[in-house]
Amino acid sequence: MKKTILIFLIYLNCNSMYSQNDSRAINLLNKVSEKIDSSVSFKISFTYTLENINEGINQNSDGSIIIKEDNYLLDFMGIKQLSDANKIYSIVPENEEIIISNIEDEDNNTIKPSKLLVFYRDGYLILWDKKEIIDDNVIQFVKLIPIDSVSDIDYLLLGVNTTTNDIKKLIEIGKNQTKTILSVKSIEYDILIEDDLFVFNKDNYPTYYIESF
Repeated sequence: MKKTILIFLIYLNCNSMYSQNDSRAINLLNKVSEKIDSSVSFKISFTYTLENINEGINQNSDGSIIIKEDNYLLDFMGIKQLSDANKIYSIVPENEEIIISNIEDEDNNTIKPSKLLVFYRDGYLILWDKKEIIDDNVIQFVKLIPIDSVSDIDYLLLGVNTTTNDIKKLIEIGKNQTKTILSVKSIEYDILIEDDLFVFNKDNYPTYYIESF
Protein backbone atom coordinates (compact mmCIF):
# COMPACT_ATOMS: atom_id res chain seq x y z
CA MET A 1 0.00 0.00 0.00
CA LYS A 2 2.80 2.44 0.97
CA LYS A 3 4.61 1.62 -2.28
CA THR A 4 1.46 2.37 -4.29
CA ILE A 5 1.04 5.73 -2.55
CA LEU A 6 4.69 6.61 -3.16
CA ILE A 7 4.41 5.80 -6.89
CA PHE A 8 1.23 7.87 -7.07
CA LEU A 9 2.90 10.87 -5.41
CA ILE A 10 5.87 10.64 -7.80
CA TYR A 11 3.44 10.51 -10.71
CA LEU A 12 1.62 13.60 -9.45
CA ASN A 13 4.90 15.44 -8.93
CA CYS A 14 6.10 14.67 -12.48
CA ASN A 15 2.76 15.73 -13.96
CA SER A 16 2.93 18.94 -11.95
CA MET A 17 6.39 19.70 -13.36
CA TYR A 18 5.31 19.10 -16.92
CA SER A 19 2.15 21.17 -16.42
CA GLN A 20 4.33 24.18 -15.57
CA ASN A 21 5.61 24.42 -19.14
CA ASP A 22 4.78 27.87 -20.51
CA SER A 23 2.42 27.65 -23.50
CA ARG A 24 4.09 30.65 -25.18
CA ALA A 25 7.45 28.88 -25.05
CA ILE A 26 5.93 25.62 -26.32
CA ASN A 27 4.26 27.41 -29.24
CA LEU A 28 7.50 29.13 -30.20
CA LEU A 29 9.50 25.89 -30.10
CA ASN A 30 6.80 24.16 -32.15
CA LYS A 31 7.39 26.73 -34.91
CA VAL A 32 11.12 26.04 -34.74
CA SER A 33 10.50 22.28 -34.89
CA GLU A 34 8.14 22.60 -37.84
CA LYS A 35 10.83 24.34 -39.89
CA ILE A 36 13.49 21.83 -38.87
CA ASP A 37 11.28 18.79 -39.55
CA SER A 38 10.54 20.00 -43.07
CA SER A 39 14.26 19.85 -43.94
CA VAL A 40 16.59 16.87 -44.29
CA SER A 41 20.02 18.48 -44.01
CA PHE A 42 21.56 21.55 -42.40
CA LYS A 43 24.74 23.59 -42.30
CA ILE A 44 25.35 25.81 -39.28
CA SER A 45 28.12 28.38 -38.89
CA PHE A 46 28.66 29.48 -35.31
CA THR A 47 30.84 31.13 -32.69
CA TYR A 48 31.44 29.22 -29.46
CA THR A 49 32.27 31.14 -26.27
CA LEU A 50 33.46 29.67 -22.99
CA GLU A 51 33.24 31.86 -19.87
CA ASN A 52 34.11 31.29 -16.23
CA ILE A 53 34.54 34.51 -14.26
CA ASN A 54 35.95 32.73 -11.21
CA GLU A 55 38.67 31.08 -13.31
CA GLY A 56 39.29 34.13 -15.50
CA ILE A 57 38.36 32.22 -18.67
CA ASN A 58 36.90 33.90 -21.76
CA GLN A 59 37.56 32.07 -25.03
CA ASN A 60 35.97 32.38 -28.48
CA SER A 61 36.22 29.94 -31.38
CA ASP A 62 34.44 29.78 -34.75
CA GLY A 63 33.17 26.56 -36.25
CA SER A 64 30.71 24.90 -38.60
CA ILE A 65 28.70 21.71 -38.67
CA ILE A 66 26.84 19.81 -41.39
CA ILE A 67 24.02 17.55 -40.16
CA LYS A 68 21.87 14.92 -41.82
CA GLU A 69 19.85 12.65 -39.53
CA ASP A 70 22.37 11.19 -37.02
CA ASN A 71 25.34 11.91 -39.27
CA TYR A 72 27.42 15.03 -38.90
CA LEU A 73 30.70 16.69 -39.86
CA LEU A 74 31.97 19.17 -37.28
CA ASP A 75 34.85 21.54 -38.01
CA PHE A 76 35.91 23.22 -34.78
CA MET A 77 39.13 24.44 -33.13
CA GLY A 78 41.32 22.87 -35.81
CA ILE A 79 39.72 19.44 -35.36
CA LYS A 80 37.32 17.68 -37.69
CA GLN A 81 34.85 15.29 -36.10
CA LEU A 82 32.96 12.93 -38.37
CA SER A 83 30.06 10.73 -37.31
CA ASP A 84 28.41 8.08 -39.46
CA ALA A 85 25.78 7.34 -36.76
CA ASN A 86 27.82 4.36 -35.51
CA LYS A 87 31.34 5.67 -34.98
CA ILE A 88 32.87 9.06 -34.22
CA TYR A 89 36.13 9.93 -35.97
CA SER A 90 38.08 12.83 -34.43
CA ILE A 91 40.70 13.98 -36.92
CA VAL A 92 43.52 16.13 -35.51
CA PRO A 93 45.79 17.43 -38.32
CA GLU A 94 48.17 19.17 -35.91
CA ASN A 95 49.14 15.83 -34.33
CA GLU A 96 48.40 13.70 -37.40
CA GLU A 97 46.15 11.61 -35.18
CA ILE A 98 42.71 10.08 -35.54
CA ILE A 99 40.68 8.84 -32.58
CA ILE A 100 37.79 6.45 -33.29
CA SER A 101 35.12 5.95 -30.63
CA ASN A 102 31.66 4.42 -30.39
CA ILE A 103 28.77 6.83 -30.61
CA GLU A 104 27.14 5.37 -27.48
CA ASP A 105 30.20 6.45 -25.49
CA GLU A 106 29.32 10.13 -25.92
CA ASP A 107 28.84 12.10 -22.71
CA ASN A 108 25.13 12.10 -21.87
CA ASN A 109 25.51 15.44 -20.09
CA THR A 110 26.42 17.25 -23.29
CA ILE A 111 24.30 18.08 -26.31
CA LYS A 112 25.24 15.74 -29.14
CA PRO A 113 26.24 17.62 -32.32
CA SER A 114 23.70 15.67 -34.38
CA LYS A 115 20.93 16.77 -31.97
CA LEU A 116 21.88 20.43 -31.91
CA LEU A 117 18.62 21.51 -33.56
CA VAL A 118 16.28 19.12 -31.73
CA PHE A 119 17.76 18.52 -28.26
CA TYR A 120 15.15 20.70 -26.52
CA ARG A 121 12.24 18.40 -27.34
CA ASP A 122 12.65 16.09 -24.38
CA GLY A 123 13.90 16.24 -20.80
CA TYR A 124 13.35 19.89 -19.91
CA LEU A 125 10.95 22.12 -18.04
CA ILE A 126 10.22 24.89 -20.58
CA LEU A 127 9.69 28.51 -19.52
CA TRP A 128 9.30 31.91 -21.20
CA ASP A 129 12.30 34.19 -20.59
CA LYS A 130 13.99 37.42 -21.70
CA LYS A 131 13.91 39.14 -25.08
CA GLU A 132 16.91 40.72 -26.82
CA ILE A 133 17.65 42.60 -30.02
CA ILE A 134 20.55 40.95 -31.87
CA ASP A 135 21.64 42.21 -35.31
CA ASP A 136 18.36 44.19 -35.55
CA ASN A 137 16.34 41.01 -34.99
CA VAL A 138 14.03 40.23 -32.07
CA ILE A 139 15.36 37.19 -30.23
CA GLN A 140 13.02 35.55 -27.75
CA PHE A 141 14.67 33.29 -25.19
CA VAL A 142 13.17 30.13 -23.73
CA LYS A 143 14.55 28.79 -20.46
CA LEU A 144 15.17 25.04 -20.36
CA ILE A 145 15.64 23.45 -16.94
CA PRO A 146 16.79 19.80 -16.98
CA ILE A 147 14.30 17.43 -15.38
CA ASP A 148 17.19 15.10 -14.52
CA SER A 149 18.30 16.33 -11.09
CA VAL A 150 21.82 14.89 -11.49
CA SER A 151 22.54 16.87 -14.66
CA ASP A 152 25.68 19.03 -14.67
CA ILE A 153 23.61 21.74 -16.35
CA ASP A 154 21.79 24.28 -14.17
CA TYR A 155 19.73 25.62 -17.07
CA LEU A 156 19.89 26.65 -20.73
CA LEU A 157 18.61 29.69 -22.58
CA LEU A 158 17.58 29.04 -26.19
CA GLY A 159 17.21 32.20 -28.28
CA VAL A 160 14.90 32.12 -31.30
CA ASN A 161 14.60 34.69 -34.08
CA THR A 162 10.87 35.47 -33.94
CA THR A 163 10.77 36.49 -37.61
CA THR A 164 12.46 33.45 -39.18
CA ASN A 165 11.89 30.90 -36.36
CA ASP A 166 15.58 30.02 -36.50
CA ILE A 167 17.71 29.21 -33.47
CA LYS A 168 20.02 32.18 -32.94
CA LYS A 169 21.76 31.54 -29.63
CA LEU A 170 22.17 28.78 -27.05
CA ILE A 171 23.47 29.66 -23.59
CA GLU A 172 24.34 26.86 -21.17
CA ILE A 173 24.88 27.59 -17.48
CA GLY A 174 26.67 24.79 -15.62
CA LYS A 175 26.27 24.07 -11.95
CA ASN A 176 29.94 25.03 -11.61
CA GLN A 177 28.98 28.48 -13.00
CA THR A 178 30.75 27.88 -16.31
CA LYS A 179 28.86 29.54 -19.14
CA THR A 180 29.05 28.37 -22.75
CA ILE A 181 27.44 30.34 -25.55
CA LEU A 182 26.74 29.09 -29.06
CA SER A 183 26.00 32.07 -31.30
CA VAL A 184 24.59 31.01 -34.66
CA LYS A 185 25.89 33.11 -37.54
CA SER A 186 23.90 31.29 -40.22
CA ILE A 187 21.74 28.22 -40.82
CA GLU A 188 21.29 26.72 -44.29
CA TYR A 189 18.49 24.22 -44.88
CA ASP A 190 18.31 21.31 -47.34
CA ILE A 191 21.90 21.67 -48.51
CA LEU A 192 23.31 19.30 -51.11
CA ILE A 193 25.52 16.66 -49.52
CA GLU A 194 28.00 14.44 -51.33
CA ASP A 195 27.35 10.73 -50.90
CA ASP A 196 30.66 10.10 -49.16
CA LEU A 197 30.70 13.16 -46.87
CA PHE A 198 30.04 11.10 -43.73
CA VAL A 199 32.20 8.14 -44.79
CA PHE A 200 35.61 7.79 -43.15
CA ASN A 201 38.36 6.56 -45.45
CA LYS A 202 41.64 5.85 -43.68
CA ASP A 203 43.45 5.81 -47.04
CA ASN A 204 43.08 9.59 -47.03
CA TYR A 205 45.34 9.74 -43.95
CA PRO A 206 48.32 7.47 -44.73
CA THR A 207 50.67 9.15 -42.23
CA TYR A 208 48.19 9.49 -39.37
CA TYR A 209 48.26 7.46 -36.18
CA ILE A 210 44.82 5.87 -35.65
CA GLU A 211 43.61 4.95 -32.19
CA SER A 212 40.36 3.05 -31.73
CA PHE A 213 38.34 2.52 -28.54
